[in-house]
Amino acid sequence: MIDQEKEALKKNNQRMREDLEDLQRYVDELTVLLPLPFCTVNPLNLILGVNQTFQEMTGYKEMEVIGNSIDTLFFEKKDLEIFEKKIPSQKQRISREATLIRKDQKKIPVDISALARTDEKGNFLGYFLTISDISESKKFQEKLEQKVKEKTKALELKTKDLADSQTAVLNILEDTEESRKKAEEEKNKTMAIITNFTDGILVFDKDDQVILVNPKFERIFGVGFQEVVGKGLDDFKKNSHLSDLMASLSKSPDFQNNNHEEKESFREEIRVDEATTIEITTVAIFRDQEKIGTLAVLHDVTREKMVEAMKSEFVSIAAHQLRTPLSAIKWTLVMLIDGDLGSLSEDQKGLVQKAYDSNERMVSLINDLLNVSRIEEGRYLYKPSHISFNEVIDPLIEVYKPELKRRGVNFEVKIPKKQLPKVVVDTEKITLVVQNFLDNAMKYTPKGGKVSFLISVKDKEIEVSVKDTGVGIPQDQQKRLFSKFFRAANVIRMETEGSGLGLFICKNIINSHKGKIWFQSKENEGSNFFFSLPIIEARKLK
Repeated sequence: MIDQEKEALKKNNQRMREDLEDLQRYVDELTVLLPLPFCTVNPLNLILGVNQTFQEMTGYKEMEVIGNSIDTLFFEKKDLEIFEKKIPSQKQRISREATLIRKDQKKIPVDISALARTDEKGNFLGYFLTISDISESKKFQEKLEQKVKEKTKALELKTKDLADSQTAVLNILEDTEESRKKAEEEKNKTMAIITNFTDGILVFDKDDQVILVNPKFERIFGVGFQEVVGKGLDDFKKNSHLSDLMASLSKSPDFQNNNHEEKESFREEIRVDEATTIEITTVAIFRDQEKIGTLAVLHDVTREKMVEAMKSEFVSIAAHQLRTPLSAIKWTLVMLIDGDLGSLSEDQKGLVQKAYDSNERMVSLINDLLNVSRIEEGRYLYKPSHISFNEVIDPLIEVYKPELKRRGVNFEVKIPKKQLPKVVVDTEKITLVVQNFLDNAMKYTPKGGKVSFLISVKDKEIEVSVKDTGVGIPQDQQKRLFSKFFRAANVIRMETEGSGLGLFICKNIINSHKGKIWFQSKENEGSNFFFSLPIIEARKLK
């Protein structure tokens, strides 16, 4: 029976130790950057954890104090009552003066503040303890008291002045205590904000080791902080819950950015599971121009993704429904123009032709909307073929030469004389990209201007360039150029028609081919659009 009780006691102690160790690590990492000495103590007055400032004040290293009694190691006998009786019995914070004994046996007057921790049933779980060095305050107070005594002895007859001096001293002491309380309140507010923050928080130190996670992060990924804290990015490769997250974070330049002037935020989305999508934002943390860590904020964007999917589905359904009547209108107008339904006068033909052209623009817009929907659903590329790049380019050049000549725009073509390499591409979609580049250059280059079409083969990739001497793109609008429905202000004034979807579709086509797309432009001086495709034999496209 005694053995069973010992075993039960042993298990109970083990469980309590594990719980307290977990809590200690969490509090340690939460307070690692706090300037106030801080430690966590269990119900037996054993130290569970201390922060760096605590170690600097006491002279002890962390491993020298963990597991030792807080009262016998640091304080005199006259101060023991607060640890044995007052802290467990009080629900509110306790604050009092005491004498701290450093490792070098130097005694320091301090202000200790303790807050008991209890569980839901009110059971005492230990307490948090903060220590403030009041040596300077004590010296200041002693000097003031000595000064008061000297003034009292020398100026016994000037009691009124003495009373005023004493009042000033008391006011100074009251202000000092008030400032300390405010600092402590701010610290508690910060801890509460981090704990109750609605987004997940992940904090790394300057060596890219995790030092802090909040409860929201634990709920998102279903892990405890003990599984994360103290580990680096590479330690999570085999963790199915966190591997994708850490792989995404490893792309962030904030982990390599040590220049305060170049601090920028990094954003990326990942799927946690089938039902949850989060947006990751990282930013390097600097203090006094020195990088001290990296902060990652994880925002749940599942609802936004659902709304976006619903919007795309609506656009797709609406576009499909519009396509059928527009096709019927088109063929009816063709029959009228061709005279199949009777002859028309020239004026009538002109009106019908305008209706036909407007209908064609509507059909083109519907096709763009359908293409955007397919892109967002990941099913836009569906006809990859292994062909020479000449088979894509040569027909297009022959089509655009007469049109550019008719508009009075010079057309320069520079293509290698030898056969271009073979690539695996969706011919229809790559043709669409080249057409978009040439159409834009043709529309926005005035008569007498020049459009240059260049192809070069570099480092196992084909690079295509379409350069014009047209209106260019304003500098303040260039970042949005590949966004959906965006058109620069200067081209809107020139050309009212257009959906603003062309370059968005082009970018997604090139990205799906594992290529790159970019541009250079200056307003009123022209633009140069580029894309490149890797030369990889017979590879499969996603």
